Amino acid sequence: MFSRYANYTTCIRSDNFDAIEQEVTRLLEQEPDCLRIPQPPQLVCNLDEYLWEVIVRKEGIVCFFNGKGGWIVGLFAGKSGWTIVKTWPVDLLCARAEGASRPRLSALAMELGCDAFHFWVTRDINGILVETDATGHIFISGSADNEEGESYEFYGEQIDAPGLFPQFYLLSVPQSMEAAMRVNEDPEIARIETEYERVLLEAPDSESLFNLEDEVLKGSAERIDNALAQVIDRSKSWYVNLAYDVYTEPQELEAKGVRLLYFQPPTTYNPHPVILLAPEPLSKDDEDESF
Repeated sequence: MFSRYANYTTCIRSDNFDAIEQEVTRLLEQEPDCLRIPQPPQLVCNLDEYLWEVIVRKEGIVCFFNGKGGWIVGLFAGKSGWTIVKTWPVDLLCARAEGASRPRLSALAMELGCDAFHFWVTRDINGILVETDATGHIFISGSADNEEGESYEFYGEQIDAPGLFPQFYLLSVPQSMEAAMRVNEDPEIARIETEYERVLLEAPDSESLFNLEDEVLKGSAERIDNALAQVIDRSKSWYVNLAYDVYTEPQELEAKGVRLLYFQPPTTYNPHPVILLAPEPLSKDDEDESF
């Protein structure tokens, strides 16, 4: 029923680009042989290979957010003092550095002395909200799946409030942001879904059916993501595909007022696996294939 949707966005409650740049650089360069570099990482393979490592395994098609060739961080202006952060790999701030006691986002919030959160939407209906305050405390809510079914961990961190709809528990945020997290409770959505089912039965070829589909075919986490974008996004950056745009549409990023930071990854970096396609039975000939 749902169209495939994915988006990954970090927000920091500070509009001081200089301070954020300084602390991101300091944080990442603490890792072994991680260095700030002046230009985008040089591609030694085609763009798709740089972005994704795709492997066919017995349990299905597994994708890795690659990033081995280089890390990218983009800072964009948000509303009401927030900065929108996009990274490649997209899980860069969600994970811990090798041997670290907390996720990178928590460490960054402590150094900046401000709140931050990451909203993760993938596989259509899964949504994870990672909150961290200026003291480094974290709270994770939402729903995550892996190849074995529902997961109660997100990048090794316990999900404190597992469930379909994430909410702000740790951070005090404006009412408009709290309302965005509750957008699926809007009775208008239920009305549209009921109307869609009625028209589907009575007039499946009617134009009104197609007019209702845009809302009905959205996943619940996609609705939350769209609502947060309306509240926070000022620079039309919420849906930026950072690494792809750096190499193919740099002028569009420049028009959004982005500040780009590039890094040579540490020697300890290993991409995290993400199941992007539902597992399917593989023939014996397929089991050892990779692309």
